[in-house]
Amino acid sequence: MKKCTLALLAGLLLGALPTVAQEASEKVPLLVTVDDLPMTRGSLHGAWEERVAVTEGMLAVLKKHDIKAVGLVTWGNLRDARDQELLARWRSAGHELGNHTDQHRDLSATGVEEWIADAEAGRVALTEFLATRPEPSPQKTVRFFRFPYLREGDTEAKLDAARRYLEETGQRNLPVTLDNQDWAFEGPWVEATRRGDAVAREAVARDYQASLRHSIRGYRALGERLFGRPVPQILLLHGGAVGAAQWDALFSWLEEDGYRFATADEVLADPAFQEAHRYVAERGASLWDRLLDQRRREAAERGVEETLQLQAAAWNRGDLLGFCAHYAEDAAFVSPSGLTRGRDDVLRRYRARYKDRSAMGQLSLEAVELRLLHGTERSLMGDARPGAFHGASLVARWTLHFPDRPDAKPATGLTLLVMRPRRLSVLGESSEWEIIQDASM
Repeated sequence: MKKCTLALLAGLLLGALPTVAQEASEKVPLLVTVDDLPMTRGSLHGAWEERVAVTEGMLAVLKKHDIKAVGLVTWGNLRDARDQELLARWRSAGHELGNHTDQHRDLSATGVEEWIADAEAGRVALTEFLATRPEPSPQKTVRFFRFPYLREGDTEAKLDAARRYLEETGQRNLPVTLDNQDWAFEGPWVEATRRGDAVAREAVARDYQASLRHSIRGYRALGERLFGRPVPQILLLHGGAVGAAQWDALFSWLEEDGYRFATADEVLADPAFQEAHRYVAERGASLWDRLLDQRRREAAERGVEETLQLQAAAWNRGDLLGFCAHYAEDAAFVSPSGLTRGRDDVLRRYRARYKDRSAMGQLSLEAVELRLLHGTERSLMGDARPGAFHGASLVARWTLHFPDRPDAKPATGLTLLVMRPRRLSVLGESSEWEIIQDASM
């Protein structure tokens, strides 16, 4: 009996303990990507021997953690033909290479045709490199592309043109979810190293680790808020000496913090990476920021439209108090007869003009043009992130029908409304809007 009890207890305990496979499945998949290969800030690493040493240092850390990364090649960063050997080392180590353009041109500051020519020059050069390498390689085509500075277009036309180009050439935009400013530490690290200043190097190392951990935790939290679950992540890193020295500690921390390193195909298969967005801005941003911006935009559009419909409904039941409740307390109403300030005075104006239900008729409000107003927020580290929508400019058409007066013709006109959200959610989404200025014509 005692043996049976012990056996049962042992079985229960063992069954309650997670297996290695279960523990791995519960960890968050993470794709490591490395920009600006063969080396960022190449002017800091002019000597061939140094470039080889930095490359081998990065590859050694990736191998230690069993990471298969995607390296994004800026072809113009190759100083001479020998640098192709650096790329060959990445391929021989099993890492995939993607296109990061030829000259790393900023789409926000470049014409579409010039930018596409630069992107295509990078793709062609990398494709030729993959096709002519003597060593066996499963990669013969360029699957992935990353926008320099993560800038995908500051106008609708640029956004659409860039997306058409990628589709036509069979390249998939490889977004970033864990954005950071790791590239900013390369210069200070190299300078401290060359001076032999161990104290300065240690300070750079501390700041590097603290900066990346802060960014990674913040973006992980944002992703989980967006989707209500842990979602796979794509980490942006840059190839250089500080990475070769600091990635080991960074990757060890990531593993301790609940991540496991995954392939591009596994990560990109998650539904989170299929969600559509149209983020148009001068500065680049992480994918989570883009999706947050899209959700904020959709919520704002719904909120503005709902305000119009609530106003029309209140009007049509003869509730002028409810109609004017959607004006801000300090609202301004402009008409050919003058300027009215304050919600209470706006209400008095309406009551004086529309003395009964017959005079009010039936109101319909139709949005003609909506422009949402927001800007880009900057962090202390220089990250650019889309801000919440704090205002809207709306051109709307109003029409009054008079069903009780068959001989009366409908009255119609335009109004320009300036609106603001009454409250924002934790993620900066707005659902209830109020009118702060109304210019009716």
